[in-house]
Order: sequence, then C-alpha cells, then structure tokens
Amino acid sequence: MQLYRAKKISVQFNIEPAHKLKIDQNKLQNCRSNILNLVNVL
Repeated sequence: MQLYRAKKISVQFNIEPAHKLKIDQNKLQNCRSNILNLVNVL
C-alpha cells in the first residue's frame, strides 16, 4: 500500500509545476523514510 502511494506521489511530482517541486520532494522523502522504517520494523 505504501509503495503504491509513493509511486502515486512520484507521478504527481512529474506533473505539477516547478514551484511545487520542493514540497513534493519533501513528501516523497517522508514516504521513503516511512517505507524504510516499516521495513526495519518487520
């Protein structure tokens, strides 16, 4: 589920205008961190 969300955010990241890139990058980074934490817990 989280991996799917990360991909969805990546797609939005490619479509949205340049001034939103930094915000989306932060979202993507948070998502990556969440996935890594989840993997570590498992």
